[in-house]
Amino acid sequence: MLFTSMLIGAVLSAVTPPNVIIIVSDDAGWSDFGFQGSNDVLTPNLDALASSGTRFERGYVTASVCSPSRAGLISGRYQQRFGHDTNMPVGSKYGMPGTEVTLAERLCDAGYATAAVGKWHLGYQPEMRPLAQGFDRFHGQLAGSRKYTPYPADEKRANYRQRDGDELVADEEVRFDWVTAYFGDRAAALVGELAPEKPYLLYVAFTAPHTPMQASPKDLAAIGGPKSKRKTYSAMQRAMDRAVGDIMKAVETSGEADNTVLWFVNDNGGATTNASDNGVLRGMKGSKFEGGIRVPMLVRWPGVTKPGTTFAHPVHTLDIAASMTAAGGGAPAGLDGVDLRGRLSGDDITQPHEFLFWRRGPIAAALEGKRWKLIRVGGEQRLLFDLDADESETTDVASANPAVVGRLDAALQAWEKGLAKPSWGAEQQWLDNQIKKHQPAITTREQERSLP
Repeated sequence: MLFTSMLIGAVLSAVTPPNVIIIVSDDAGWSDFGFQGSNDVLTPNLDALASSGTRFERGYVTASVCSPSRAGLISGRYQQRFGHDTNMPVGSKYGMPGTEVTLAERLCDAGYATAAVGKWHLGYQPEMRPLAQGFDRFHGQLAGSRKYTPYPADEKRANYRQRDGDELVADEEVRFDWVTAYFGDRAAALVGELAPEKPYLLYVAFTAPHTPMQASPKDLAAIGGPKSKRKTYSAMQRAMDRAVGDIMKAVETSGEADNTVLWFVNDNGGATTNASDNGVLRGMKGSKFEGGIRVPMLVRWPGVTKPGTTFAHPVHTLDIAASMTAAGGGAPAGLDGVDLRGRLSGDDITQPHEFLFWRRGPIAAALEGKRWKLIRVGGEQRLLFDLDADESETTDVASANPAVVGRLDAALQAWEKGLAKPSWGAEQQWLDNQIKKHQPAITTREQERSLP
């Protein structure tokens, strides 16, 4: 099996700054991985990664849509602190400001080589692009999505086409058949090029299984069965998992497996448009219910995690930057996450966070520990859920627990005092849909899918 544990891993991880690989999938459902219990969406490589490390039962992102979620992950701070509350129009002047210190910049200062592959979606202006945000190398696209096959040579889509650093490269020149495989190939090649000269950070952001719904003929044939949207989605997941396997093989081949930390996380809840399955979780992409913000998340960390373990306490993607900055010898000042090493090894049994917070437009939320979750809808409406008793958030218990509502509401408002004014806003239809998503009458998947 890939990534078999070795005794020397603990020694190496204690004295050598680890290599860091962060892999992100796009719009996948909570249940749509083998390690999450899926029987129809098969992900053998990610299942192997889960078996060799730790799966987070309560892994959260900081936003239920793509760009702000990634801004939090890359910066290690709540993205609302720098006004990055929502997605921005393609090609706009908006994005993560160049003044924000990213994980790549922190590790670069600590002596790391840094590279990013795939979807950026954090800004289109030169000062917001990967090379200006701490990455030495970039192979990917600026936009948040694209079709999976090459664009025609005469089609002008600069933000969707592939780039080598800041230079635009025609799809015909990079000669890929399928963009998911291309990202996997580029990432695997970088592993070989970066190791073992110095420790490295490699950030790999796939577009799969984000729309458009396109799957390669070979993946569709391998799955079999009649044509359906779910079949196409499963084939897209299959391609992404295979690309992850290529990265894992490259790490083994590099001889650096025992000193490489490998994270996998999805960027937000399963989308309303791509046939994803959020299982028992209420809500989908765009929602503050668990189905919008709770995501599949794994880490394999030699010398820290134990094979095949789970971690029950809530964590969020801000903890990745805090953990890797601390382990890499960088400066962690100003980060909103916590270093998870002690918790993952079992040396520290305390929960990492007293509260987690979310806000986008008219909807905000606070989670206290593992149990109580408050969702503030607009200015007045408050929903409260007891996740210990009601994981699917079917019953609002706010009226029966006014003291809990008051406590979480006060914590949420205190957090908001440290946030910046949003640098841009969303279109009115998206603001309206957010309000509609969180009404008690919206209880079925069909209703959720009707409100993208």
